[in-house]
Amino acid sequence: MTETIKGSVVLVTGAAGAIAQALIAELKARGAAKIYATARDVAAMTASAGIEPVKMDVTSDDDVAKAAGQLGDVTVLINNAGVNHNTGFMVAPDLAIAREEIELNYLAPLRVTKAFAPALVRNKGAVLNILTILARVNLPFMGSYCASKAAGLSLTQGLRGDLGPKGVRVVAALPGAIDTRMTAMLTIPKMTTADAAKEIVDGFEAGEEEIYVGEMARGLAQGLAHDPKGVERQLASPG
Repeated sequence: MTETIKGSVVLVTGAAGAIAQALIAELKARGAAKIYATARDVAAMTASAGIEPVKMDVTSDDDVAKAAGQLGDVTVLINNAGVNHNTGFMVAPDLAIAREEIELNYLAPLRVTKAFAPALVRNKGAVLNILTILARVNLPFMGSYCASKAAGLSLTQGLRGDLGPKGVRVVAALPGAIDTRMTAMLTIPKMTTADAAKEIVDGFEAGEEEIYVGEMARGLAQGLAHDPKGVERQLASPG
């Protein structure tokens, strides 16, 4: 099973985003042999030494199957693409927002992992799913996002059972708030994308299965271990 980045061939989904760009920089610094930077639109992305932009819409069966057929050397798959509409269950006018969050945060990593599984098994590789600490407890004002990420965490656990016996590591990164466009409305301390990327890769190379990224994530994880209902009530309280 892959536990080091040096010499690895890494595929990152959602590569146009800020977290992905920080991850790509960290992976390159750690000696990744090649990085496939995939996105729905790669027009604004440029190739550089060791980094190859690849058009792949993670919601498209055809796009994902085509990429998997062409990129058989992948040893580390990083499912990073995702969306957060910051919307509560009762506020949303219909189910369109929840559907999109489930599509990108749960079905997309399932689709991509299934497509690349033969290569990962053959290469004794790894899957790293970028989730959130809110996969473990719901923050109601972004409730459907949390629910979709909870599905992503359960997916990670199930994939670990499926792929682990075949020599493939399956890892979840569970960060707290990271300073990106997605969290612009939050007036709380946030990690930089560079710090988050470093902690994620550190945890991956340390062999962790669940990587709690940042003090917020570690604090919530500790609270959930000791008083899960208390944490749930705290996050559900207005203000």
